[in-house]
Amino acid sequence: MKKFFIIFCVLVLPLVSFGQEIKSKNVELDDLIVLLGASGYELFNFDVTQMLNKRYDIVFIKKEFLAGKEIESSNITMLPNKTLLTDFPESERQKLIDEGRVIDIKAQAIAHLKKFSFGFYPSSNDSIKTMQLNVPGFIVKNRIQFKMKGFSVKDLDKLFYSYHTRPFKINAFKEDEFIPLLLLGSSWHDKQFDVYRFCGEREIEPDMTSEILKDVPHHYILGVKFVKK
Repeated sequence: MKKFFIIFCVLVLPLVSFGQEIKSKNVELDDLIVLLGASGYELFNFDVTQMLNKRYDIVFIKKEFLAGKEIESSNITMLPNKTLLTDFPESERQKLIDEGRVIDIKAQAIAHLKKFSFGFYPSSNDSIKTMQLNVPGFIVKNRIQFKMKGFSVKDLDKLFYSYHTRPFKINAFKEDEFIPLLLLGSSWHDKQFDVYRFCGEREIEPDMTSEILKDVPHHYILGVKFVKK
């Protein structure tokens, strides 16, 4: 009995002395972000509130590049950064006021475009990357597709796809010019070590001088243009 008691004390006393304990912990947002990212979900938010001092048409643009050269540019959609009561026929304005559609009586504003997001989510097709453009109060545009280019890899009976994202630095705002916001780019084959890499700057220079752009064989750039009205 004495031997058992001594062994028991040796096992228990350190736990009591040092207060060692495993506790359950609530899941935090950062934990979910890591899990979603590993599952193919990524979300990028942009705040454009400061541009509400003027009226613009915001053009959302997708550009495709191959071997460093632009091969296609297309407009995803175009939206006004604000909608005013005076944009509607005079006969309809009182009805909009009565329905509570006016968010700012003094400015006679119906809607303000304050932010938007690019959200990537998994696709059933390995060769397609799928994105949602969400502009709260204006539009949710799903299934914006990006065709990816695959690699032939030894010992694999199908093409290998490896694409990653990188944000651009946002240094200055310029009217009527394309402002790059996000890169979606392919990995490249490092022949010396026979591996596929996607490494380089964590943020890309808007003048396209970043080294990573010289290595990426195929990529897309998402951005916007603010056209003054």
